[in-house]
Amino acid sequence: MTDTVTSEIRMAWFHAQIGLEGPYSASFIESEDALKLAAAIIDVRYEADVMLRLTEQLDEEAIPYLFFVPETVIDSEPGPFVLSARSEDIENIVSALMAQGGGIRH
Repeated sequence: MTDTVTSEIRMAWFHAQIGLEGPYSASFIESEDALKLAAAIIDVRYEADVMLRLTEQLDEEAIPYLFFVPETVIDSEPGPFVLSARSEDIENIVSALMAQGGGIRH
């Protein structure tokens, strides 16, 4: 996931005077060093079991975190999906589910 933080992103955070570290490997995320961070911005592309363990650890240590979707993913893949009453959002979700399953299943 080395494509996540571009030089443009690093420079913008630098100019905002906010320290941005990473990206880190799954092995680092599972280490005690990950719990020394002030906050975490987690790439949604990590495996679910890695994210689950990490968020449990962050919760236990009261470290704030959120999940993000890299721009490259947004530009190349469907989603992120919004669950709402808007017909456009409903159509997006249904279309993506139908594409995965190859049709309606009962």
